[in-house]
Amino acid sequence: MTQGDATGGAAHSRAVVILAAGQGKRMHSARPKVLHPVLGEAMLSHVLRTAHTLKPDRIVVVTGVGRAEVEAFVAAQPVPAGSVVPVCAVQPEQRGTGHAVLCAQVAWQGTTEVIVLCGDVPLLRPETLLAVSAARGDAACALVAVDLADPTGYGRLVVGPDGRVERIVEQKDATAAERAIRATNAGLYAFDAAFLAGALPQLRADNAQGELYLTDVAALAAAAGRAPVPVWASEAAEVQGVNNRLDLAECSDHLRRRIVRQWLRAGVSFDAPDSAWVETTVVLEPDASIGADVELRGRTAIAAGARIGRGCVLTDTTVAAGAELLPYSVATGARIGPGAHVGPFAHLRPGTDLGADVKVGNFVETKKARFGPGAKAGHLSYLGDCDIGARSNIGAGTITCNYDGVNKFRTVLGEGVFIGSDTQLVAPVTLGDGAYVGAGTTVTQDVPPGALAVSRTGQLNVEGWVARQQAKRARSAATK
Repeated sequence: MTQGDATGGAAHSRAVVILAAGQGKRMHSARPKVLHPVLGEAMLSHVLRTAHTLKPDRIVVVTGVGRAEVEAFVAAQPVPAGSVVPVCAVQPEQRGTGHAVLCAQVAWQGTTEVIVLCGDVPLLRPETLLAVSAARGDAACALVAVDLADPTGYGRLVVGPDGRVERIVEQKDATAAERAIRATNAGLYAFDAAFLAGALPQLRADNAQGELYLTDVAALAAAAGRAPVPVWASEAAEVQGVNNRLDLAECSDHLRRRIVRQWLRAGVSFDAPDSAWVETTVVLEPDASIGADVELRGRTAIAAGARIGRGCVLTDTTVAAGAELLPYSVATGARIGPGAHVGPFAHLRPGTDLGADVKVGNFVETKKARFGPGAKAGHLSYLGDCDIGARSNIGAGTITCNYDGVNKFRTVLGEGVFIGSDTQLVAPVTLGDGAYVGAGTTVTQDVPPGALAVSRTGQLNVEGWVARQQAKRARSAATK
């Protein structure tokens, strides 16, 4: 149960409490604030991931407004191996941050350290939390401090001669002199759990907001001779809280730039780093190359030597070594094999699996389609619920007719099959190895290996038809 502390000293137990009960009125949204996305993931997802990296003994998420949605979200989040499953505590009415931590006390009591995080601070790094825990020493708590040129809205830190915090004054309770203080409280703490348990019942709501402030614990700690230790944030953006859509966009952009810089240092090339969108769960290998305006989302993985062209959008897609996606291709839940070529303007839907050296060209859409090595579909086709054998060639305008209005059926092509242009393959149907299909054919029956399938009507040429139609139109115009 126990974890070693941040300094390698005596074993202790650690709880992480995440405050996620607020309404977020300035978001102007029915969605709970902590579920709004930053770089494609809910803010709370980022905070939970950071909490898991500490390997705490307990993780407690305090819910309130939007409780059902937030609790369902927490329950659905993946838990890393060796980490604890988060639990939720309810703050039935929003009476301040101190009240929120008090509502969670049953879940965190019995631990020796309580780290308190805000669910709307998605850019916080694990290194910062470890630094706060390590800095606490004999103090009742350590907290993250930040120097802001414009500290409006933040609690101000009143610091004593020894550099420790004597008290924290919230914006609405501050005097003019206190509001001029640039040292601000980021709302992230590491508490001695026993001291916190004794301090919470002492909090009073005699302030401008009529709430129980967690920040008032600072003054209680100072009075007990265990004043809080400030740990200064290296950058203000890391501890920026999200209160409105502008904050949300700024956090997304900051995280986007942070991630792209990390991949650049790791050997990944970006044609236009300022335009790339790479989410936190994406994995890139050295010598991968990413074009301008590319979006890489979800569990996408790009291998060494792969090239992703301008404007491509990939979600939960694996791209193998040496593959190339030409501009403006979209793939979701797809696997693209080594040396494969996709696009431009291709659409790979979930379940698409392209083998080695496969070519899927412009304006080709696939869904639950498996392509064997070297198979080709050059242009203007829909290929769904199908198996396409190695080295088969799909002509332009080919459609697999896989849905009868009730059920889906598969189309199966053997190896080396040649499909002429403007062909309809009506599933369920199987074409044997080396089969040929003439252009304009509708295939409704299995085609044996090496056979040619053709289903065309005879061509009729009506001599003089154009001239007669032109003369008819001229006579009609003359009578008007």
